[in-house]
Amino acid sequence: KDFQANVKRLVLAGVWDEIIEMLKRYELPDEFEGKKEWIVHGTRYRRLVEPLDIANYHRHLKNEDTGPYMNKARPKRYRYTQRWLEHANRLPKEEITESTFWAEVEELCSWISNNKPFEDVKERVLKLEQDIKKWTDNGELTKDVFSKDPTFIKLWETLPHEHKSTSCISTLFTVKG
Repeated sequence: KDFQANVKRLVLAGVWDEIIEMLKRYELPDEFEGKKEWIVHGTRYRRLVEPLDIANYHRHLKNEDTGPYMNKARPKRYRYTQRWLEHANRLPKEEITESTFWAEVEELCSWISNNKPFEDVKERVLKLEQDIKKWTDNGELTKDVFSKDPTFIKLWETLPHEHKSTSCISTLFTVKG
């Protein structure tokens, strides 16, 4: 089952990479990236598949060789489709989105597991929590994401109790500690 999902992920990546290349070669209509149906398709694809790419990136420890996913490895197919949505809805450019927050969770887990003090990442954690709250309120993320993902739970459990008790997302899931 995982193998088949990975094959489909790679096939879809090839399709979207070709779309982006066609766009760059001006082989698609000028208004292509502004069409609502393509914005919807691109956003749906990004939200469903990018978390799998992030997981694969970290599973193969590419972050240790190449560096953080968001800085070094995020494919154009996701950057472009994110930009289409931002332009269509007149949204500001976001560094962390509902499809890339897993990369930030992985980076924070890595940081904390290397015994770095919480104070060094506190601002990043607070920003991530505010974004998660916004995305769940807007229906872009569902609460079950947090109860089923061990990486997020691992990060949550490493945070200081004082922080968790006042976190804006503490009611989104139930975790001991």
